[in-house]
Amino acid sequence: MLRKGLRELALHRPDKAIETLRLAVEATPPSCSEELSRTLYWLSVALFRLDKRELAIKSLSSAQKLRRRGFARRVYLRNINGYGMRKQPTAELDDFYAFTNIQMASYLARKPRSRFDSFQERETVLRIVLDAWKNIKAGSLLDHHDCCEKLIFFRHFKPSFPSFGLDEGQRRTIKASFGRDQIQRADPSQRCICGSGLPFSRCCGRVHGLGEL
Repeated sequence: MLRKGLRELALHRPDKAIETLRLAVEATPPSCSEELSRTLYWLSVALFRLDKRELAIKSLSSAQKLRRRGFARRVYLRNINGYGMRKQPTAELDDFYAFTNIQMASYLARKPRSRFDSFQERETVLRIVLDAWKNIKAGSLLDHHDCCEKLIFFRHFKPSFPSFGLDEGQRRTIKASFGRDQIQRADPSQRCICGSGLPFSRCCGRVHGLGEL
């Protein structure tokens, strides 16, 4: 399946390659780390060609964890910023997207299905997040801080979101964290807990793009 996916890429059919390479990833056992890393790398290439950059970064992130030294890690580090997200043209945009994605993900975590129920809900939540960002930028809270320090601030910042019809019982629903509580407590500047050798903020503790949620 990997060879078939590479043939599709060679024929400039990345959409077909993605389908095959995803099947190849699912069929490769975790014990075959080198082969799995290689397959994930080529899946990221196909995703980049279709401009699905957030998913490509996610695939590269998984590939580089399996092999500390290799082309996947070099490509990953070349394409990400200090938050482990796709690198933006300016540092200010890096901060903006990190803050926005963290707050949107925090809101969706309250939802039973982890998604917006309407376009109006999404626009209202986004407007609240943007207003919060404007207030932050109007002050000097982020001045002279590196990405790791900003990341801690972003994760602890809690805008006041409306309930959008959620009753009290739904708002108090507790979901399984699957390690997210460990991510919240970890020091972003320290080496990642998975043993990849990268800072936590650029590996398992990286900020996920909205396309990954």
